[in-house]
Amino acid sequence: MKSWPLIIIGMHRSGTTMLSKILENLGIFMGAKKEINNEATFFIKINDWILRQFNASWDQPYNMNFVDDEIIKHLSKVLLRPIRDFRAIEFLGIKYFLKYRDLRKLNIPWGWKDPRTTFTIDIWKDIFKNAKILHIYRNPLDVAESLRKREEKLSANFKMTLSKHIKEIIMKGKIGYASSFRLRNIKEGILLWKQYIEKAFSLNNNTKNILHIKYEDLLTEPEKYLDKIFSSNNFLINRTILIKQ
Repeated sequence: MKSWPLIIIGMHRSGTTMLSKILENLGIFMGAKKEINNEATFFIKINDWILRQFNASWDQPYNMNFVDDEIIKHLSKVLLRPIRDFRAIEFLGIKYFLKYRDLRKLNIPWGWKDPRTTFTIDIWKDIFKNAKILHIYRNPLDVAESLRKREEKLSANFKMTLSKHIKEIIMKGKIGYASSFRLRNIKEGILLWKQYIEKAFSLNNNTKNILHIKYEDLLTEPEKYLDKIFSSNNFLINRTILIKQ
């Protein structure tokens, strides 16, 4: 029996990492190889690639508003390759890759977390038609200020290496002076938050399996919201299946 993925979306610094770790501790497989924010590197790479096709990025996603059904269908066919060939080992790990080979054949509770998926979700929904979507959102001022502080810290810690210096000389490649110059401005952080929020809530128009959770509510009443995720209407997956893992 196939198990459809649980996809966590939401603005950066909004609790997506916390939520993914909670679900991972409860038995949801979130990927074999993940970076520091508990994001599966497999999906980060693919989402970044998709965004680049539209001259967009995680902090400049506006162009994704012009993705139409035709390109969604085309890209969903393109993405069938990495989810079922040797590249899938990055997400599955050796054990699950040898057993399943194809992400669509997984019969364990699984999913991924990557804020970028907020803007690539239409393509992933075309591949995983019964996917469950969890959207977590947070107060915009807190999000924007957290991002601003992160950018300050990254800029302060920037170090020029030989390879970066060579890139400067030949004027080629990304040097990485900052993660996002835009988000040094708190007003721009709030505007970006709005873009993420509007996209996530627009999914209500054509998506049944979506649940919106406020970060602050999850902190104050975690049991209540975990019950919503694992509710009797099987939004995510039956508790007994998790226990058997």
